[in-house]
Amino acid sequence: MSISKSIGEAPEAPTQHRLETLPERIRKESRIAAFHRSVPLPKGGLTLAVLALGNLLGGMFSAQSVPIHIVFGLLPLPLFATIIVKFLMHPGVVLSEDMSNPVVAPVSATILMSLMQYASYIAPIGGIWGILAVALWYFAVSCNLVLMVHVASRFVVKHFDLANVFPTWFVGFVGIVVASATSAPVGQQPFGLLIFWCGFVLYALSFVAVTIRMFKISLPQAARPTVAIYAAPMSLSIAGYTTAEPHPNVTLVLVMLICAQLLFAFVLIQMPALLRLPFAPSYAAMTFPFVITATAMLKALTLFRGIGWSVPAWLFVVQKAETALAAIVVFYVFYLFITFELAQWRRTAPALHE
Repeated sequence: MSISKSIGEAPEAPTQHRLETLPERIRKESRIAAFHRSVPLPKGGLTLAVLALGNLLGGMFSAQSVPIHIVFGLLPLPLFATIIVKFLMHPGVVLSEDMSNPVVAPVSATILMSLMQYASYIAPIGGIWGILAVALWYFAVSCNLVLMVHVASRFVVKHFDLANVFPTWFVGFVGIVVASATSAPVGQQPFGLLIFWCGFVLYALSFVAVTIRMFKISLPQAARPTVAIYAAPMSLSIAGYTTAEPHPNVTLVLVMLICAQLLFAFVLIQMPALLRLPFAPSYAAMTFPFVITATAMLKALTLFRGIGWSVPAWLFVVQKAETALAAIVVFYVFYLFITFELAQWRRTAPALHE
């Protein structure tokens, strides 16, 4: 299976000849089963971005945090539900195809990261919901650790090939720091801090590997939007560290913030070219990095002002601009995904007549 097809690049309209060559089981399966078979796991990145945007806006507008969380918690549910249904209906496809793909396997961590975000949404309700939120958070963290072992075992230990190294490896090895960024609502900051330091070390290692690959081997077209992921790990590290660490080292945060903004500037320069590429589900990779960059900026500036530093007002203007840009990118990609999903649903129609 090619990289472009495996990450869900929109296929051409089916022809009668191609339908006749499909395996009999696939041709005769229900339309719902046929649709969910083709659901791209990278779509989890969009779900993660929407939830993270809700947390960002909830922090910026605390008086309206409850309605914001309700809206942003419900908005990605239809898309997220299709991913869960694919796991339930086609576990063989997930295990044999998605988990064996060097692009898709690491980025599938966004599904678990989304569950951590949902846990942070549910936890403030308290009572039995708070207990369920903690259980959900630990479940997602545990599954993420298993996924990290799988990715490392399959693509690093057993068969390392530089051509199989993609920016999605940042998601696979550093994305678990979302657990640190969501540790406060579930009351797990000490564990979240441990996860941060482990993730930070893995970030350093994966940064070297991914950057070497980017210089030596160009990315296939359908995977090029994943370049945007470069902006995410450092900002995620800021969000995780300032959330889980009760007494953050402000110098460390300042250095990380400068690095994060430089990486974000690098991604901004790439965006015009990336947005001209034909749509593929890898577009989801362009959403969360924008949201977490604005989140990191807010957390860092709040920390600096809290310890008495004189923070220039224009930096808060920059943070608001980054938030607005993140919202635009997220909703634009959300619209593209809805259009893509409707097209995918229409393409499954011939299966009903076989």
